Amino acid sequence: MKKFAVVLVLLFSAQLLLAGTTGKIVGTVKDQKTGEALIGADVVLEGTGLGSSTDQDGYFAIINVPPGTYRLTVFYVGYASTTVENVRISVDRTTTQHVTVLPATVEGQEVVVEANRAAIEIDRTHSAAIVSSETVDLMPVTEISEVIELQAGVVSSGGELHFRGGRAREVTYIVDGIPVSNAFSQSGGSNVTIETNMIEELEVISGTFNAEYGQAQSGVVNIVTKKPANKFSGNVQTYAGEWLSGHDEIYLGVSDFNPTAEKDIQFSLTGPIVRDKLGFFIS
Repeated sequence: MKKFAVVLVLLFSAQLLLAGTTGKIVGTVKDQKTGEALIGADVVLEGTGLGSSTDQDGYFAIINVPPGTYRLTVFYVGYASTTVENVRISVDRTTTQHVTVLPATVEGQEVVVEANRAAIEIDRTHSAAIVSSETVDLMPVTEISEVIELQAGVVSSGGELHFRGGRAREVTYIVDGIPVSNAFSQSGGSNVTIETNMIEELEVISGTFNAEYGQAQSGVVNIVTKKPANKFSGNVQTYAGEWLSGHDEIYLGVSDFNPTAEKDIQFSLTGPIVRDKLGFFIS
C-alpha cells in the first residue's frame, strides 16, 4: 500500500511540474565609467514587489516574475538611480539585462534607458514563438486558435491544428501551468475556452522542447492569463462582418449583405479587492 501511495504522489507531481507560469531576470550592475562591479546595489521590478541585491560580482537574479513588460530600477548609494524601460519577461525564459550607472557627487536626475531583446537567445534549445498581450491586440483574430495558426510550423486543417505534420491530438495545451488538453477527442484541442483579451502571454513550441513537456509529441501551447490590476480598468472589443458575393446564379441569396450577420463581442474588467493582495479579472 505504501508503494502504491508513493507512485500516485510521483504521478501527480509530474503533472503539477509540467510547465511554469513565471520567468526570471538576471544581469549585472557596473560603474559606467570604470566598469567595476557594484556590490549591494538594489534592483527592483516596479509594480511587482520583487527585487534583489547584487553580489560581489555585481550579479543579480529575480525569480518567479509573472510574464509582462516592466520597469527595472537600480539604486546605489553615491550613484544616480537608473531605470530600464520595457523589460520583457516571458514564461519559462531567463531575461538578461545588464545595467551601468553613473556616479553622482551631487543630487542628479534619474537616468532612463531602453531595454533591447537579444537578437540571438543562446540559452534556448527549442523552436518557439512568444506572443504578448500587446501583439494579440494588434492581430485580426477573435479566437486563440487563430493566434496559434499564424505561428510558424502550424497548419490548420478541418478545424484541427497540426504542428510540423503531427496529429492534432499530439499537441499539449497548458493554461497557467495546468494541462488542459482534450484527451477524449481524436481532434485534440483544449478543454478550456479562453478569450483573447485574457491572454498575458502565449508560447507556441513547435520542436525540440524540454523534458518538462514530457507528454507532448508534436507541439506545446502554453498560455498565461492576465493577473488582476491594482487599479480599475476595462476593455470592450467588437467585430462584425458578412460574406459577400455576386454569384446569385450559383448560391441563392449570396449577394444579400448583412453587416452584423457574423459578430463577436468581448469585454473585460479588472481591479483590486485588497490592494497588492487580492483582485479580480472578469472576461
